[in-house]
Amino acid sequence: MVVVAAVALAAAGTVLLRERQAQAAAKPTASATLGGLKAAPGRAGWAAMANHDMDMKNGYQMPSAMMPGAPEGDEMRLGVPITLTNTTGKTRTFDLGREFRLGGGGLKTPRTMHSDNLGQLPRLNPGSAVQGFLYFDIKVPAEGDPPLHLLWQRDGDEQRLTVRMIGSKPAHEHGS
Repeated sequence: MVVVAAVALAAAGTVLLRERQAQAAAKPTASATLGGLKAAPGRAGWAAMANHDMDMKNGYQMPSAMMPGAPEGDEMRLGVPITLTNTTGKTRTFDLGREFRLGGGGLKTPRTMHSDNLGQLPRLNPGSAVQGFLYFDIKVPAEGDPPLHLLWQRDGDEQRLTVRMIGSKPAHEHGS
């Protein structure tokens, strides 16, 4: 009887521990280290698109085909600065497009990156760091939407990183 009670207590403790670890991983943090790389996002902002005038003063919206590379519809481009640091004594490889997605806001599912400005950089040498921007095309979150966060998946682990915003929401008239 004592053995059964001890096994049940140990199982309950294990379940509670795993639940707490999962809850801690679900809360966004300012930075995280996964697979030997530390990621620290900076203050994000909405990118101004040259010649992306969507004020509809003339009664029509310019089609996206006339603005190659610009966000479509009611979406705006969000730039999230990121610093990646190799915290180990070995060279570490990474793939920004596969590792980082954007969640929260009005997104039903996490959004993959539109682009970044780190080019084709695939690795970091020991102790080195790189800074750049991750760009996502999304609708500006509405009041009451959950905060935006980066989802970082690497080496079978996942971490949510806080996305802090600069300034206020942009004025954006699309009229979809």
